[in-house]
Amino acid sequence: MKFKILFLLLTLGFLPSISKGKATNLFDDYDSIAKRIVKIKTSIPIEYNQYVQQHINEFLKNDNSQTNILIGKGLYLLPEIEKLLKKNRLPGELRFVAVALSNLDSRKVSEEGGSGIWQLKYHVAKTYGLKINSYIDERRDPIKSTEAAAQYFEDLYKIYEDWNLTIAAFYSSPLDVNKAIRQSGGNLDYWKIHSYLPEEFQITVPRFIASFYLFTHFRDHKLSAQAFKPIQTDTIAIKNWTTFTQIEKIMAIDVEFLKDYNPIFKKFIIPYTPKKYYITIPLSKIQTFKKLEDSLYVFQDKEPGLVTIPDNRPKPQATDTSSNDSDSTQTGEDNNHIKPEPKPKPETESIKGLALLTYTVKKGDGLGRIADKYDCTITEIKKWNKMKSNNIKPGQKLKIYVPKAKLKKYKKIR
Repeated sequence: MKFKILFLLLTLGFLPSISKGKATNLFDDYDSIAKRIVKIKTSIPIEYNQYVQQHINEFLKNDNSQTNILIGKGLYLLPEIEKLLKKNRLPGELRFVAVALSNLDSRKVSEEGGSGIWQLKYHVAKTYGLKINSYIDERRDPIKSTEAAAQYFEDLYKIYEDWNLTIAAFYSSPLDVNKAIRQSGGNLDYWKIHSYLPEEFQITVPRFIASFYLFTHFRDHKLSAQAFKPIQTDTIAIKNWTTFTQIEKIMAIDVEFLKDYNPIFKKFIIPYTPKKYYITIPLSKIQTFKKLEDSLYVFQDKEPGLVTIPDNRPKPQATDTSSNDSDSTQTGEDNNHIKPEPKPKPETESIKGLALLTYTVKKGDGLGRIADKYDCTITEIKKWNKMKSNNIKPGQKLKIYVPKAKLKKYKKIR
């Protein structure tokens, strides 16, 4: 059995080329991993194979200590996530799905349009009550997104009654999993449908198992948890429009801190609503906030630096529509008629603080991902491009309007 495992890993390219003298040490290591995985106590069936080992290898590389950083962050965040999952009567092991999909990065956006630690897609997030608009994306809130994810896990498990299939459908979709089941001849064993899933979604279950293994046995691989000591914080209510930049200027709170602790604000703008938004700041800054709060609100109930882009061009006045009038208007001979507006210049058009960019759709793009890139909404993109559906294709040109002051920044990410 040992030699079969080693041969399979070598054949599929998951082991480096080795000399005969080194084969025993590597073999013992992989054999140990297999034995440890078998012994992990879990209510979700897990197993060891070449796909799982591939992701374990990625963690063990520990490039630039990224795995140590992840472990430190996970040991701090995962207990709270586990508590929320168990509150919903779900297996606590599902917390490692968040590690698998995002490395616990609240601001991660996937090629498929997922966002937050659970990489929830737009329609899933909206279904389970998360707010997403031009300014706010609650998929990036670890607590709120975990509550939404728990409901989604529960609903998927009612369909499949198998946790591996449920985890696969969580990141892809029930349509993808059902199709894979049909193509495999009706198999309900995850590993028998694995290869029938779209390639980009085949990582979910193997990486979930690898993440589970990592946090259970990282010390066996001489990995350590990099200290993750968050600053003591408190939350404050924001009563009017303001920005992270304004808060940094008035209260001397680093913008990067505000981004890390308040990931739901997509444009780093806190909008005004009657219900108010809350932000997290260092506990040491609470008294400063109470003294200087009024200085934060300098935008007088208006969106700071940004406006909507209605068509404000003057409308032609009603005139006698004779053929002669029409001809004179077109040739510019009659000054009593309004001349046609000049065509906007591509790439340089500016409308009340907004500038026009042209984005070329790439393979794998979706409107959700593009909207996140440019801090706008799917609805806005469809309006700007007169689209009736969300369908786009590689090579297609899309008009995108961005703040003129940040044009250089957005040009770099195209």
